[in-house]
Amino acid sequence: MKFYVDYFGCRANQAEIQEWIIDLENAGYELCNDIKEADFGILNTCAVTEKAEKDINRFINKVYKKDNTPWVITGCTVSKEKDKLSERYKNYHFFSNDEKDNLTDMIKERFPVDHNIVYHSAYRSRIFLKIQDGCNFRCSYCIVPFLRGKSRSLHIPDIIKKAKYYVSLGYKEIVLTGINLSSYGYDLFPRLNLLDLIKELAKIRNLNFIRLSSMDPRYIKYNFIKELSSIKKIAQSFHFSFQSGSDQVLRRMKRGSKSMDYEKILDDFYHFFPDANYGADILLGFPQESEKEFSDTLEFVRLSRLNYVHIFPFSPREGTKAALMEQLPTHIVKRRVKELKEINKDKRVAYREGFIGKTLEGILIEENENYSIVITSNFLTVRIPPLKGYKKRKLKIKITRILNENICEGIIFRPPRQSAVNRG
Repeated sequence: MKFYVDYFGCRANQAEIQEWIIDLENAGYELCNDIKEADFGILNTCAVTEKAEKDINRFINKVYKKDNTPWVITGCTVSKEKDKLSERYKNYHFFSNDEKDNLTDMIKERFPVDHNIVYHSAYRSRIFLKIQDGCNFRCSYCIVPFLRGKSRSLHIPDIIKKAKYYVSLGYKEIVLTGINLSSYGYDLFPRLNLLDLIKELAKIRNLNFIRLSSMDPRYIKYNFIKELSSIKKIAQSFHFSFQSGSDQVLRRMKRGSKSMDYEKILDDFYHFFPDANYGADILLGFPQESEKEFSDTLEFVRLSRLNYVHIFPFSPREGTKAALMEQLPTHIVKRRVKELKEINKDKRVAYREGFIGKTLEGILIEENENYSIVITSNFLTVRIPPLKGYKKRKLKIKITRILNENICEGIIFRPPRQSAVNRG
């Protein structure tokens, strides 16, 4: 029984997909790369923006018309529009977010296998591990808490069990993800935090890197950063959910933070992680965002220690407070996105140029005939001469040049051999 997967949206969605793949492969299902070869498909959806929802509906409509392959579709779009989707696409199976925990069990019932063969597709060299779901905040623009529910954390023993299993499969890097990752453990009794979990994960043998996905600044304190710096397995890249550099916009967003808070967080991280790669989500075109407020965000990004930003144009979501506010014209939002993209490009290139001639640790994630690809600890994508048999191994890479804002070139670092005199 073969299956195909696809997803839209966040790393939490990607983590869920990876977990389902491993579970189904252990039960005798085989992952394939072409929907034409599959007995069924799995789609994990997103509803964070209007564009994402339109793209998903377009995707579903296209595959529905194209062939008769049944699909199992889940995620935020389904939680929002399940009745409408079920009525329109009769032979598809739709499951809302609160049914995800039992998704593979339901798949096994609907698409049973008749053998005990275990597959392992080695889906990625780096694996995403979702440790938390839901969010207790109510930012004025965000629909996700309404679709994912309150914050819920997995217990540490359950996470460690999963992590050890992934490492046993050969994965060397685990990326911790969640809808609000930084809130991990606050709902548990006794209360824990993200640092408690990371310390336990760091004890796992043969795990080289622990990487954190997007962090909420409202949870980040100086002591957290200081203690994090003592954990050698922490990957040297950090991403933050900042959303704006304007205090007025942040207030309308109900973010509970100010730009000066963000500056302090970045300065504190830089003190302990001076070579790390720092990024943030920035939402442009929020209702009533003035040119002054937009300029404040540009200035914040330009002068901050951020090395890159993920840029999102505002998208009104029905049911949120921001959807009721006065919206900006589309052409203004597009122009602002374009301006920030130019700054983003320059910052990305400048950060990468600072590593020319330097040696970085990374993991080989792709082997091709003409080149191989390494992801470094500080999240640089580096193209190196072709290697075979090194996948999932930690390597040392020397950066030789920058191709563009996304790709560097490098070579395997080989320490110079000691002379006979030096060897004594």
